[in-house]
Amino acid sequence: MIDLPHLQSGWHAFWADARQFLAAVTFARPGLLWLSVVPAVLSVVAFLAARRRRSALALVGRPAAVFGLLTRHARPSRFGQLALFLAWTLLVFGAAGPRWGRGEGDGVAVGRDVVVVLDLSRSMLAADMAGPPERWQAAVAGARDLVESLRARGGHRAAVVIFAAKPKLLVPLTTDYDHLQTKLAELDAVHPPPEVRPDESSKSGTRIGAALAAAVAAHDPRFPGYQDILLVSDGDDPAGDREWAAGVSAARKAAIPVHAVGVGDPDRPSSIFVDGQLLEFAGPDGVPSPVQTRLHEGVLKSVAEEGRGLYLPARQQVPRLGEFFRAKVEPNPSRELTDDALPQPKDRSAWFLGLGLLGLAIGWIREM
Repeated sequence: MIDLPHLQSGWHAFWADARQFLAAVTFARPGLLWLSVVPAVLSVVAFLAARRRRSALALVGRPAAVFGLLTRHARPSRFGQLALFLAWTLLVFGAAGPRWGRGEGDGVAVGRDVVVVLDLSRSMLAADMAGPPERWQAAVAGARDLVESLRARGGHRAAVVIFAAKPKLLVPLTTDYDHLQTKLAELDAVHPPPEVRPDESSKSGTRIGAALAAAVAAHDPRFPGYQDILLVSDGDDPAGDREWAAGVSAARKAAIPVHAVGVGDPDRPSSIFVDGQLLEFAGPDGVPSPVQTRLHEGVLKSVAEEGRGLYLPARQQVPRLGEFFRAKVEPNPSRELTDDALPQPKDRSAWFLGLGLLGLAIGWIREM
């Protein structure tokens, strides 16, 4: 008797494994893959040409009589045509350099170093976003998108600094993108790490400058000119004391550009709820009033301008940090790092080239 639920779960596992395998396949020369469509294009051209010939012959006389007078080659073998088509596809894939699995050697990590600075202060709990409801969730989603972009190219190192009243280095510079994704997925701004929470000595619950200084310290001093800081925040610092300027100054001395990404609604203030409770403060007359927050783009634009970086106004959308990095950061010069060698996938070109040549031989024999 067949256990249908077990069979169904088995198929799901098979497709999950298949998708995981396909995601792991990369190509050394992906620009050659477009050649795989050449047989399909030629087939369409041949079909249209055959139709045109039949139409021309029909003008001469009855098609059956005219075709009977023609001297033509025997009809090509469908099996031979299929073999030639598959052979071409396999040869193209082989030339593109398919790679998967772990190879025998390691490669040099060539790329840039980027430190992502994520704001986990109370204002980031505001639910004024169009995607994930809260600002910090959109910020983390954007950071995870950045990590996937780094993974696709490889070679870039990334670190993560989180902050509220104080900064914390969450992940040092690394090319371990799985570790980065795991640590980002564990973040929770509702209950942030104790190291970043305000205490009695804290002047504010949002210290952007201290976080930027921590990002500068997280960079590798051996590679000036190949480094970037990416701040994701709403810029809402109740102290309003330009504390961020000290962090920007530290980044400028180290020649590290500071790019700022603004999340939140810049026009309408929002209330903040912590574990379902409205966050309030005691007004001048002692009457509790709701804490209001909005995106302060002026602060973030100043950070980016004085930090010699760029400002990305994500506002109420998930910041597209992967696209931003590819377009604005990745084209800059890359460093070569030999002590953080990347495991290289194994080249599988020989399999495809061998099968392609075999198919080519079979198709040639069948067409003779």
